[in-house]
Amino acid sequence: MTTNVQEVYHVVSHRPIYFWSANDVDQWLRRKRPRFALKYAHFFLRHNVTGRVLVEMSDDDLREIGVETDDERQDLLLEIKKEKLYSDLDEFSKLRTPPTAI
Repeated sequence: MTTNVQEVYHVVSHRPIYFWSANDVDQWLRRKRPRFALKYAHFFLRHNVTGRVLVEMSDDDLREIGVETDDERQDLLLEIKKEKLYSDLDEFSKLRTPPTAI
């Protein structure tokens, strides 16, 4: 069974990452990295990390909000970059799709 990027993205969210609320980010973290969510979800919520903030986060930002180890920060940064890529690819594919007639 082959799965394209858009199908994977739609399983994760139906909105571009830039429009996610802090609760959307919390749900994403719980789905993608449940172990990290147990440790860090409250930090993301306390700091009101929305999708727009999430895609701009750096290693220093994650450290500042409380993500302790280098490995965990790097894993989270990788997940964030992948999610941003899926979101961007989905948006680009919508630009190529001709509008439907009403």
